[in-house]
Amino acid sequence: MTIMNFVKKIFGIKMNLDDEIIQKYCKGKGVEIGGSAHNEFQINALNIDISRHDNPEDEHAITQMKYAKRIKKVDIIADGCDIPLKDNSVNFVFSCHVIEHFFDPISAINEWLRIVKTGKCVVMVIPNKELTYDKDRECSTIEDIENRHKIFDKNVKYEDKHHSVWTPESFLELMKYYKYNVVAYSKSVRNFNNSFCVAIKKDKNYKHE
Repeated sequence: MTIMNFVKKIFGIKMNLDDEIIQKYCKGKGVEIGGSAHNEFQINALNIDISRHDNPEDEHAITQMKYAKRIKKVDIIADGCDIPLKDNSVNFVFSCHVIEHFFDPISAINEWLRIVKTGKCVVMVIPNKELTYDKDRECSTIEDIENRHKIFDKNVKYEDKHHSVWTPESFLELMKYYKYNVVAYSKSVRNFNNSFCVAIKKDKNYKHE
């Protein structure tokens, strides 16, 4: 079964080009989680990150300086699972190669849905593990994700690594399991040939955990 047919079968949604997804669902003023100077998407967003990355030994700072010769300004220092913004306060939440770094990706997505306005979207660019150095790892299972979600403690500082790895199909299955409203999906992203893109909309009946 092709990826396109798989998506149509489980969601009945249309596959879009990534530019269509980002341009359509990242309008107005929003936030980006863990933005990087070398990965700019031309969106109007406050950058939220765990650090300003002003330590010259900071790995994220080293990468940004290597590829962009600058470090992206951090507007709000906060953990992506505990953002100091009001409910329903932003027009979109965007992240690129970030969700896999969370020990508990479900708590992160729920927090992003909390701050985004009803009817607006969380848009994620996610590495396809088959096209990265994670290719030899097994896909993160729903059971594994669920178990981590149950024991997650926002007061614990977890190791910064790829806690989860997905293919497009396995990530969409996770979204379906948690009943997130996936409204758009792209199997590739411009300038990110190893990635896919997913947009989930906040429904009016959404309740934050």
